Amino acid sequence: MRTIEYKKRHSLKHRRKVISINENNEDKDCRTRVHKSFVYLVVQTDDIREPLPAPQIYIRKRYNSRTKEENFAFKVKGAFYMTRDRGILKVDFCHALRISIVWKDKIFSPKKSETLT
Repeated sequence: MRTIEYKKRHSLKHRRKVISINENNEDKDCRTRVHKSFVYLVVQTDDIREPLPAPQIYIRKRYNSRTKEENFAFKVKGAFYMTRDRGILKVDFCHALRISIVWKDKIFSPKKSETLT
């Protein structure tokens, strides 16, 4: 059985927009939960003062053989400039992806060499 939940929230007062997608899936082999979120914060600036640093990327992966559970987390944080109505806006963003798989049997993801062939 598969369920998908989509949420979209925004605040004009705080200049923030949040989009999140939750997906739950269960079949005969495993139960999978996927959470995706996108957060944007907009700030008006007068000009581009300094170049922005490169986005920061965080990746975390974990296996638990006792509970037969795999977790994966991926997050990107950064900022960019854009123009709108002859003004310059700075947009701070954070994109996140979390995947959790609970195996019913002891079948873990294939090894790296198996996926490349």
